[in-house]
Amino acid sequence: MYAYGLVPSRRFGRSLGVSPIPEKTCSYSCVYCQLGRTKNLTPVRQSFFDQNAIFSDIEKVARANKGNIDYITFVGDGEPTLSIDLGSLIRRCRQSFSYRTAVITNGSLFWQKEVREDLMDADVVNITMATSDAQTFHRMHRPHPRIDFEQVQQGILDFAAVFRGEIWVEIMLVDTVNTDDERMNALKARIDAVHPARRYVMVPTRPPAEPWVHIPSPEIIMKALSLFGGTDITQPEEGAFGLDGFSSASEAIIEICHRHPLRLSQARSIEGRFSQNTLDDLLSSGKLRVVEYQDHKYVVPSEFVFGIGVAWNDLRKGMARVNVR
Repeated sequence: MYAYGLVPSRRFGRSLGVSPIPEKTCSYSCVYCQLGRTKNLTPVRQSFFDQNAIFSDIEKVARANKGNIDYITFVGDGEPTLSIDLGSLIRRCRQSFSYRTAVITNGSLFWQKEVREDLMDADVVNITMATSDAQTFHRMHRPHPRIDFEQVQQGILDFAAVFRGEIWVEIMLVDTVNTDDERMNALKARIDAVHPARRYVMVPTRPPAEPWVHIPSPEIIMKALSLFGGTDITQPEEGAFGLDGFSSASEAIIEICHRHPLRLSQARSIEGRFSQNTLDDLLSSGKLRVVEYQDHKYVVPSEFVFGIGVAWNDLRKGMARVNVR
């Protein structure tokens, strides 16, 4: 399933999500990622799936939710600009539907002209800008060794100079990593240079990849909101997930969890909408597990890799050897 939803989004309303890349394929392995550590750390673009199959999935979900969609959002289970089919898929969506299109990206590949060109037909490009210096960048995002901080920043500036749609910036705050005054002031200067239409201040609201990641204090969040002039989306999202296209509660819970870890209460709600009691079986079989974070219980796929028992540097070295081309 390449297209899914609708997903209740704090930024995009009722979002039809599209994933043109394999699970956990990314140029970063962010410490705060809700999908755990990156499995395939790579900066190399390629066509991962049949483009017609992806678009057929988009059409199917769009038909099932006709008139109720706010955005068709290309996000993926990692970094969507790694797909060389992205530009064509955006154009096909614009030609076939009246819905606005958006891309959620880390911006790491914007230094490549072809990536910038692929995004030109999107209505909104939502870029992560959370670090102001190379040291913090590496600590927070843990990029592939071929990703250079200043090159990433210049690529974002080059894109902003020519893009005619809206640029939105999301600012993820991780306590003690990028929340001191010096780093936040320097980050503001970098963001101001991009002239985004919107700024969103975020915190890790779901279980992060690394257990040492924590939400900043309310005082720091308020200071950030004042400094960046951003919109506060530091609270968990509300609203129901679209379940059209799913044949059972177990299928829906598993598929959604792979892209959007569910609070235990949300998973129970999906059970109720199907009038099926399957969550306990999924947990006892080992397909899913419960992770506690910030006084909430979340349901996540058992294969998600969180920072327990395996050194990140060892994983990173192994992936880098495989994915440097």
